[in-house]
Amino acid sequence: MAEQMKVIILCSWGATSSQLAKKVEEAAENRGIDIDVYAGGTGEFKDKASQYDVALLEPQVRHLRKEVTKVGDQHNVPVELVDQRAFALMDGDKVLDQALNMLEK
Repeated sequence: MAEQMKVIILCSWGATSSQLAKKVEEAAENRGIDIDVYAGGTGEFKDKASQYDVALLEPQVRHLRKEVTKVGDQHNVPVELVDQRAFALMDGDKVLDQALNMLEK
């Protein structure tokens, strides 16, 4: 992977997603993976979707999945819900694996 991977974790306002983004970046650093993890609100994703490779939606905004997926599809950005257990535990490694698997599809 020559280019740096860009992942965005979406929640309503970006508060919990920035915590999780930090954990995912730490996990990537420990594994020597070059990745940028951003935290953002679902509203801002509409304007910036094309800047990311993968979008992860936090469980508490799952009701916005259809809307976010539609935006993702327009920009060729896969969208998935963050694994609920990984989210509850703020497990950066597990969420990193999820993002990497999405890229391989």
